[in-house]
Amino acid sequence: MAIRRRYLIVGAPISHPIIVDLDGTLIHTDMLHESALWVLRDKPLDVLRIPGWLMNGKAVLKRELAGRSAFHAGSLPYNESLLEWLEQQRIAGRKLILCTASDQSIADAIAGHLGVFDEVMASSGKLNLAGPNKAAALVQRFGEGGFDYVGNSSADLAVWNLARRAIVVNAPASIVRQARERCEVEQVFPRARPG
Repeated sequence: MAIRRRYLIVGAPISHPIIVDLDGTLIHTDMLHESALWVLRDKPLDVLRIPGWLMNGKAVLKRELAGRSAFHAGSLPYNESLLEWLEQQRIAGRKLILCTASDQSIADAIAGHLGVFDEVMASSGKLNLAGPNKAAALVQRFGEGGFDYVGNSSADLAVWNLARRAIVVNAPASIVRQARERCEVEQVFPRARPG
């Protein structure tokens, strides 16, 4: 278990929390695809059940896949430059929240492995925490303009509409441009080369 140390600058105002997306942002892959591949490897006949789960919604699909596969948070391809930046922000006193459309069990395992997040928000098996659903949950929790958001895709535009600042990671120039149209862009992490 990682020991968390907190360093706050005395007299400094408490900063807005940093909300961090998972798929394509914190990791260089997508957990829905990873989970489906793990189920194919571990329980291949369960792959035939995917259309039925999907008929009940993406949150149900993600919950079912997460519960049927062996998951090792340490084996994922993490965005190391983003993790270094997040650690610097945490040391400076920023609150870090992992907020993902992936299932809660997967998000909790990743947060536990990394040891840098103060909180986790994720899909519940009933609500798929993506796009407008994520934006609404964050505004309910922090208020409009009450958070900075780290994301990478067009699904994140709904969140950047309501964020104070954007941190754009591993995104094409068109997404960077659209993020700038919605809020101030604090940082851009360039796209990773395919490998």
